Amino acid sequence: MSQLQNLSSIDFEELCRDIIYAETGYRFSSFGPGPDGGIDGRHSKDNNNTILQCKHITSNFSNLKTAIKKEVPKLHKLVPNRYILFTSMSLNPSRSDQLAKVLGKYIKNTGDIWGQEDIEGALRQNPEIEKSHLKLWLNSTSVLERILHSGLENYSQVTKEDILKEVKVYVRNESFDEATNILEKQKVLIISGPPGVGKTTLARMLTYYYLNEGWRFYAIRSLDEGFLKIDDRTPTIYFFDDFLGRIKLDEQSLLNRESAFAAFVRQIRNLKNARFILTTRAHIFEEARLISDYIDDNHLQLSKYILDVGAYSRKIKAHILYNHLSVSKLSKEHFEKLLENDWLKKIVDHKNFNPRVVAWASSEIIGSVEPNKYPSYLLNALENPKLIWDKPLRALDMKSQNLLFTLYFGSEFGQSIDELRNNFLRVHKQICEHHNQSMKPNDFSDALKSLESGFISISDQSVSFVNPSLRDFLKNYLVDLELLLLLPSTTQYAKWGHNLWVHIKKVYKTKPNVLRKFAYEFLTFAKKIEFTSTSKNENGNDHFFDLKLGDLTLSERVDLLLDWWKVSDNSEFIEKALLLFSEKGFDIVPWKEGQSLPKTHLWVQENLEENHPLKSKLLEAITERLALIICKYTGIDNLIDIIKSTNHFMDEIPDCINDEINCAIDFELHKTEEAIGHLETETELNEHLEYIEILASLTGEDAESAMNIVLQKLNEIEEPDYDEHRLDFSSRKVIKKEEFNDHSMLSFFSTLL
Repeated sequence: MSQLQNLSSIDFEELCRDIIYAETGYRFSSFGPGPDGGIDGRHSKDNNNTILQCKHITSNFSNLKTAIKKEVPKLHKLVPNRYILFTSMSLNPSRSDQLAKVLGKYIKNTGDIWGQEDIEGALRQNPEIEKSHLKLWLNSTSVLERILHSGLENYSQVTKEDILKEVKVYVRNESFDEATNILEKQKVLIISGPPGVGKTTLARMLTYYYLNEGWRFYAIRSLDEGFLKIDDRTPTIYFFDDFLGRIKLDEQSLLNRESAFAAFVRQIRNLKNARFILTTRAHIFEEARLISDYIDDNHLQLSKYILDVGAYSRKIKAHILYNHLSVSKLSKEHFEKLLENDWLKKIVDHKNFNPRVVAWASSEIIGSVEPNKYPSYLLNALENPKLIWDKPLRALDMKSQNLLFTLYFGSEFGQSIDELRNNFLRVHKQICEHHNQSMKPNDFSDALKSLESGFISISDQSVSFVNPSLRDFLKNYLVDLELLLLLPSTTQYAKWGHNLWVHIKKVYKTKPNVLRKFAYEFLTFAKKIEFTSTSKNENGNDHFFDLKLGDLTLSERVDLLLDWWKVSDNSEFIEKALLLFSEKGFDIVPWKEGQSLPKTHLWVQENLEENHPLKSKLLEAITERLALIICKYTGIDNLIDIIKSTNHFMDEIPDCINDEINCAIDFELHKTEEAIGHLETETELNEHLEYIEILASLTGEDAESAMNIVLQKLNEIEEPDYDEHRLDFSSRKVIKKEEFNDHSMLSFFSTLL
């Protein structure tokens, strides 16, 4: 069997581009096969327009000949100076002549037609190319035998067929090169990352690479075993998979061997012919550092050896999906459906994209999903992250679980460490007391460190989930009534309480009695809901635009209190809502409240009985707040939104609001010079012109004079002299990054058909 047969069409194209570069020195831009006009590579410089075509056809010569005939009409349009054909099929002089005859004038000589023998000869002349394409040498009998007798596959109980299948779907990416750099420089490599991103796969590929170079392999299950096998006379790769535990930290085992681990790492680093590869889930490694002085030893500096994996480019993700599909037993009809509409884009660009999910959804369900339903099935597999997160999360200790629960009910974009700490301490205390568990002073910091990388990421003093799929998982995981009932009384921030309440309503939307019980649990927080600030001044300047949003706005808190009142019918909630309007500490947030208050006004009109003692007072308070927003803070964009909102939600707009709206309209349309005084750029003024047009259409006012004033200011703006400020790039070598757009992706997958 030819070593080329283990390659996919995409792999074959990449190999051909590497070979032609080695032979000619020409670097060919890559194009996916399919609707690109039949180009797999192009080199264009001066008058030299060279086209590379790759045909990975191994069935029979007539099929190859037919495929080449289809390319000729495309060549009439491309008109290349030179056309080079690569095929994985074995060719003889007669076959080469037949292909040259089909291609006619576009083949200058038959030397530009490369067959299987030519490619394999080039690989012998350029062994570095073969080394860089793992699939070329990993399917050879000698290498497979070396692997099977190395102990690696005995250790993991994988067969020759399993190796070949794994190799076919593997996509070499930047992680492989980063890993080899660390391993060669430090001699120790710790591959870390969330579940399912390919830690063990990368470790195995690295091991295969060393085995192919003649290294010996030892998979160790304990450090004692490793010490016994250390022998610097023979180059040896040591492999310790999930060395701290598969699902959770094996704490007792670690404590028993922590000094041995440090000693083993140091000994490996002192040897010339030893390499040590370890894999671990990131959160387990961080937890180990917390309890082990040796793991966290500054002198040991394990951070030098760590490689976090899991971040893939769009093209790499597409290649991973492509490889799994290409080796599956899915039918042509399945692939055709995937190429329809935007399915590929939705799948490859999905926020939860994970190689493990892709592997599962392209192999385990063969025959059980009809072609027209397969794209949605694959997308739904990414939408359901339970496969990835269930076991690891259940294996966490209580403090780590509680921190994740706390983080989930915070902002989707993360929480500041200080806010998260405040929320966590109350949640953690409540849950620990409920389960008669003790708390420790360092629980928050320990949980934070333990979860970092594996479950959470920390950047600029903000904490967020390491992958959106974890948030999606928690949405379905957090449904236990006993647990959720503990949380409302721990609320300290209105935004956190709001998110918790929204989650509870979704879980128990069909159980009004349960929702009523939850609403009463929020009563303690409702009594102090005004204590947190809506905004904060980050720059210390007394200017509105220096304010950054903190907690919920006044109107959002009122809406939350009214919702609790509707569910519980407890008058304390509605009384508190009215009291909030008299609070002086709430900053106005016009772009939020200006649009929401008219809707709140309508809600009160429809949900409170006419004889309710607080109805008129609430409506009056909402009206006064909205009038104040329009009077003091509204720019033209916010004014437009308010007009739209009041027109939609308020049947009879109160006079005070109408007066303020008319005053603001007059300012924009009749005092335009003052209104645009702060605008200085062409972009700002053009945008303002559009706003004036919208305002005129909403109000029926004549805006011609206002628009002329803006146009006049536009004409007065001098274009800056960009030449004086242009940066000099002349001495830099600019490398154009290859684009992988939607067209390229569709073309990429077309060879599946």
